[in-house]
Amino acid sequence: MAYTEFEAVLKKFVAVDDVVFTIVAEGDAIAGKLDMLKRMSGKRVLIAIESEVVRYNVEINARTEKPIKSYKVDEHGVVSEIKPEGEQLELDLGVPKKADPIENIPEEISREVVDEFILSGLAPRPKEFYPIHDWIERIDNGETYLRLANEYGISSGKIVDLIDEYRESVAPLAAKWDEWRQDGGVAAEVVEQAEESEEIQEQTDSDKKEQIENDVGDDIVFEDGEQQEEVQSTEDELSDWEKEVMGESSNDSGPVPVIDDLDTFILQEKPQFEDIPFDFPTLLQRKKDGETWMDIANSIGTRSSVLSAAFSKYKTRVKEQYGGAA
Repeated sequence: MAYTEFEAVLKKFVAVDDVVFTIVAEGDAIAGKLDMLKRMSGKRVLIAIESEVVRYNVEINARTEKPIKSYKVDEHGVVSEIKPEGEQLELDLGVPKKADPIENIPEEISREVVDEFILSGLAPRPKEFYPIHDWIERIDNGETYLRLANEYGISSGKIVDLIDEYRESVAPLAAKWDEWRQDGGVAAEVVEQAEESEEIQEQTDSDKKEQIENDVGDDIVFEDGEQQEEVQSTEDELSDWEKEVMGESSNDSGPVPVIDDLDTFILQEKPQFEDIPFDFPTLLQRKKDGETWMDIANSIGTRSSVLSAAFSKYKTRVKEQYGGAA
């Protein structure tokens, strides 16, 4: 008996009196099978057509445009549904959930991926009495729907319908599982926890820095002795970590009193240091031209307290390296 099978694209079919199919196969898919097709030309043949993709619908909230159901994968590849906190609370309290409009968005996934997910043993078992899981395994091993139909005493169409319904029901889980394994099998919740931890740490550092800056104060005038002493007193109480955030290190000796010769030296020699981001020779010249430090700080997008700490560090560095005067 002549037999062949190959993958192809069903382009179209025309149904008038007879049904005419147009099937397009790539060269590699049909290589070595043309002779068999020629032998069957003009003969009655049994044709079974099966889609290589599984189509399913994703329900979304039409108001938020977000999926109604979302999933997570643990480190073992087990997929489970995530219940939103508000929805879970409503379920726990027995409060009826307010209905939002729902839309169905069509999606599709490779049948091969869905079958791999099913055969991995991670897919939920079908509710039907029939051994659908075993059928899929046998089909993937080359058995035909017709043989299964004869064995179980039901039509091959019924078997196809049962398998397709099951594939469609687990397709969203298979999509999440496939995403998980492509990411190297790392549990999504582990990645999310790491990202959340990093975000929390960044926010904590930012909040602490802002608090330090607020404690030092925004109304600093460097040449005012009393206010400079107040800044010095506050900075003396800062921890090493806080000084690092403010641009100070624990080895800095603190702000240096304003010295006319030192200012002149800075304006003439324009010393720069890689770890101090501000161009203080230029900023100092602006101060000499009549701008206030508050205005200067605002113009370069920083707080005057941060600029104060950095300027104190800058002047200390100049004194250490150049002896404090020209």
